[in-house]
Amino acid sequence: MNFEGGQRPAQNGHEERKQIGAVRLRFCPNSNDLLYPKEDREQKKLVYACLNCNYRIDAEDFCVHRHSIRHTAAETTTIIQDIRTDPTLPRSTDVQCPRCDHKEAVFFSLTTPEGMSLYFQCLGCANKWKDEGGEI
Repeated sequence: MNFEGGQRPAQNGHEERKQIGAVRLRFCPNSNDLLYPKEDREQKKLVYACLNCNYRIDAEDFCVHRHSIRHTAAETTTIIQDIRTDPTLPRSTDVQCPRCDHKEAVFFSLTTPEGMSLYFQCLGCANKWKDEGGEI
């Protein structure tokens, strides 16, 4: 029998919602404590065991932790306020700061609604500006 939408009938007759991709917590029927995943080295399988009693149960699946990252369209990339000291960013001496005329800046690119954009930050005054695509 196939249960759509992650719903399946539970033993007590009520529908049980199971999130697709969620890791289910398991509890000891004797002490109601959380069961922890452990390796049974003799039988070479994963079991869940209670730390307070000897209750053990075989694992139904082998996933014990899942970290899902979901990005929304509304998310925007944040730029660290002072990136001048970031040693991983390249530096350029071919640009001039529009504020203080200093001739060295760090630069990085970001995806924007217009496409890829190149941003600079002056090493002299920390001014930030976007490259407008003029002559190189």
